[in-house]
Amino acid sequence: MLRTPCEIILWGFLPALRKELVKAMIKKGVKRKEVAKIFGLSEAAICQYLKSKRGTDFKFTQKAKKQIEKAAERMVNLRGKEVINEICELCLILRKGRSFCKQHKLLCLRKRN
Repeated sequence: MLRTPCEIILWGFLPALRKELVKAMIKKGVKRKEVAKIFGLSEAAICQYLKSKRGTDFKFTQKAKKQIEKAAERMVNLRGKEVINEICELCLILRKGRSFCKQHKLLCLRKRN
């Protein structure tokens, strides 16, 4: 079964993006409880991202990871709609970088074989 780009974004790209943001915030010294509050998630969900039990279906380039780390720094003091806006902006930037297209093609090829 072929997956639409939107499905891949929803089920692969966004969880992987969230995982990288969570890791970057923790690396900057933000407590798990605070990260959970920023994203509106449980601490258990944050733990799953850190243990790579969530968000493993998409791999980012080093360049993209640097952009994610910068966004994580900006997001530390944000809440609610501001967090959503930051994630949406970052998602658009990363998708324009074409790494998403490469991942989509790989997934489509795997499904055909």
